[in-house]
Amino acid sequence: MFDAVLCRLAAGRRLYRKKCTVKTVGFICDVKLVGKTDGDVPQALIRVNALDENGGLFRTSLLKHIARELLLQLKPGCALPILYNPKNKAQAVFDSYPDETRIQELMDLHECGKHPEGTPMEERRRINRNGVIRRALLENLRLTGRREHGEQEAEVTVRFFDDFAGTDTARRRMYLNERVLQHLAVGGYIDIRMVPENKNLFAFIVPASQICPF
Repeated sequence: MFDAVLCRLAAGRRLYRKKCTVKTVGFICDVKLVGKTDGDVPQALIRVNALDENGGLFRTSLLKHIARELLLQLKPGCALPILYNPKNKAQAVFDSYPDETRIQELMDLHECGKHPEGTPMEERRRINRNGVIRRALLENLRLTGRREHGEQEAEVTVRFFDDFAGTDTARRRMYLNERVLQHLAVGGYIDIRMVPENKNLFAFIVPASQICPF
C-alpha cells in the first residue's frame, strides 16, 4: 500500500515537470523553508517574478531541495533559470539546462519595456549577436539624475585595448540597477561585450554572482 502511494506521488511529480515546458528566468522575491528534507537537505519554496514571452512579469513559485550552504546565496533579485507551464503559470520547476540566448532575449525585451527611450531592441540584439568580450577600465560613471522603474541612467566611459589602435575609449548612456552599480568602481576593470564596428555600442557583462548557484 505504502509503495503504491509513493509510486503515485512520483508519477504526479513527473507529470507536473512534463507540463513545465517554457524556458525563462525568474527573479527571486523570497525563499521559505517548508520543513521537508531529503536526508539533511531542506526543501525550499522559492517565489519569483518571471518573464513571459513578451518580457512582461508574472509571479510563480517552485519547490526545490537545496543544500544548506547554498541557501544564504539565494537573495532577492538573484536570477534563477526556470521552466513553467504555459497553461498554468503558477506551476514552475528549476531548469537544469537553461538557454542563455533565450534568457538574454527575454531580459532585453523586459528592459526595453521599462526604458522605451533607452537602447533599442535591435541594438541590444547586435551586442548579443556580434559583440566580443573585452576587459575595460571604467574611466568615468556619471549619474544623470534620471530614474525609471527603480533604475538610474548613467553616462559611462570605458577605456579598452584595441589590437590596431592600442588603447581607445568608448562612451554611452545606459540604465543600471542597484546591484550592477554596486559592482562598478571608477578606476577598476570590468568585462564588457562590445560591437567591434561600433565601439560605443557595448554592455556590461553581469557578474556570475547574480545567477543562482544550483
